[in-house]
Amino acid sequence: MNGDIDVSIRPYAEGDLWLLERTLGNPGQMVHLNGPESIEHIRKRHNKFLAMSADPHAGCQFTILAGSPNAPAGNVGYWESEWKGKTGWEMGWFVLPELQGRGIATAATRLVIDLITKLESHRFVFAFPSVENHQSNAICRKLGFRLTEQASSEYPPGSKRLLRCNIWMLTLPGSGMDTSATS
Repeated sequence: MNGDIDVSIRPYAEGDLWLLERTLGNPGQMVHLNGPESIEHIRKRHNKFLAMSADPHAGCQFTILAGSPNAPAGNVGYWESEWKGKTGWEMGWFVLPELQGRGIATAATRLVIDLITKLESHRFVFAFPSVENHQSNAICRKLGFRLTEQASSEYPPGSKRLLRCNIWMLTLPGSGMDTSATS
């Protein structure tokens, strides 16, 4: 629960394509990710999310549910990633524009971190928000991620467009790692 808004998650499902269309296809939502995705790319991502959600040990996408009717509010997920020789889970999230600013993404991301902590398969969680995406960077700070550096990378992959990102890393509880260690 987040304040007066209940937040929960469920595995991403076939009927959730519209959420991707409203978030990934929305120029306002994608301003920090080099612009909206095409319908073709959104459908490919939808199929990828469905496949990912079949095995939580390989990564998973979730639909965020918020409010008393448990209405779909966005997506949050994790997948295996590597940064500078460290393998871990990468996370990303989107909340519908009309529901932003209520702590929904933070609460949903916290739920997923709790789930992946129990998997005990990786020590680290990474997030790579644009340096200009103040909301996503604030979520990382609130959840205890450590800002390690900034880097430029091509996003979306194959687009030849560079995105300047903050590199955030969270050491999962019980991993035996010192969270103050430098990368």
